[in-house]
Amino acid sequence: MKTRVLVILLAAAVLFGCSPLSTAAESPAVSPFSDVTPDNWYYSYVVDLYRQGVVNGAPDGAFYPNDVITWGQAMKMILGAVGVKVEAATTGKNWALDYLQPAIDHRLVYASYDRALLNKPVDRLNIAQMTARAMQLISLAGPSPYADCDDGYVVELYEKGIMVGAADGNFHPERTATRAEIAAVVWRVMNSTYQEGMTRVSNYWVDLFDNVPRSEFTRSQFSTDYRGRVNYLNNQSVLGIDVSEHQGDIDWYSVKADGIDFVIVRVGGRFLSSGAVFEDACWRQNVEGALEAGLNVGVYFFSQALNEEEGLEEAEYVLDLIEDYRDGIDYPVICDWEYLGNYSSTNHARTYLCEPTPVTDGIEAFCRRVEEEGYTAGVYFNEYCGMIKMDLSRLADYEFWFAEYGRYPSCLYQSRMWQYSSGGQVNGIRSDTDMDICFIPYAPVKPATPRPEPEPGPDQNSAEDETSSALF
Repeated sequence: MKTRVLVILLAAAVLFGCSPLSTAAESPAVSPFSDVTPDNWYYSYVVDLYRQGVVNGAPDGAFYPNDVITWGQAMKMILGAVGVKVEAATTGKNWALDYLQPAIDHRLVYASYDRALLNKPVDRLNIAQMTARAMQLISLAGPSPYADCDDGYVVELYEKGIMVGAADGNFHPERTATRAEIAAVVWRVMNSTYQEGMTRVSNYWVDLFDNVPRSEFTRSQFSTDYRGRVNYLNNQSVLGIDVSEHQGDIDWYSVKADGIDFVIVRVGGRFLSSGAVFEDACWRQNVEGALEAGLNVGVYFFSQALNEEEGLEEAEYVLDLIEDYRDGIDYPVICDWEYLGNYSSTNHARTYLCEPTPVTDGIEAFCRRVEEEGYTAGVYFNEYCGMIKMDLSRLADYEFWFAEYGRYPSCLYQSRMWQYSSGGQVNGIRSDTDMDICFIPYAPVKPATPRPEPEPGPDQNSAEDETSSALF
């Protein structure tokens, strides 16, 4: 479970209804608006925002609390709630254009947003998503309290006490939001301490997990030798590498002699755009060569799975490939899911704009299937992917392989393997190589296997025969 700021909310009959746990400041006896009175659930919110200059009324002195709110109006108010100041410059009827680019910059909406919607009514689901993104939250939450909506952003706002549902237990995501409702949301954002119990990762606030062991590594436990290889100051850890077809032909006997004890071999992956799976051109020769030279071997698959079905597809693909080497694979079978986003204005990877829940569905399915076949399953991630694009609380039963290029692994959570460099130099490999440490080996370190003597060629045999004949 997450460590959360738990708020027990008493839902009113409207989506963003009043809660006695989050009321506005003491309100004046006289309302600034003719249609906002002290007996309205939204009275304190609207009046306090009016005091602060966040909302205003119509020229006739009314607030019109039940009028629907447009996309542009919602962007303006949500941006203001998180402290983004926008200088209005547009003249004419489409004033909302001033707020579109700031909304894109702060992830309320994405660059593909249709500006024709700016003056159209916005529904409650999009209000929730824009609000959560403006608060720099990710869509990674617990079970939904709503029967009709399980969106991660919606649940995050519920858990943070920003939004509540209707009295019927539903969220009604398709309904349009009103001016009174957005006022309540904006006030709660401005007066919330939702960051409590969270940590900062990249540009996001992230919940912490109670069921994922915290890292016990410290900087003083690590040192670096003259070759740039990292040493962990205990007697168990072993040094390894991970390779793919990009390393070309490898002299595995030289690799073993250079102090490398294990290798994680890429067996394949999924293409970034088409989504087709592919086989690594060198994986068989790498596995066979490493085993012959006496290295411990694991494998990984470069995943771009976006759901459970694709995760299972990848697992079955890997399991079919490695079946002939089952007895030799004593290190984990790893799901290497990596986020590759929008790398041009017109072209982007399949993972662009993906959300953590379906991504985790795919990774979890991969690992579960791998372990059903008797292998050890693991997950590879860097800080961004692990903390922003995955729900590590659902993956805690599998092995963690953490990637961070530095002097020590600074991840909040404990990992059994650490990829610390992509520029290692290893005898027997002509190109730069990923370097790894396994803190607790998965299998005993194998002794080096003697390099086999080359078999004599036909010319050599002929020469020997001639010499023998001459001597006798």
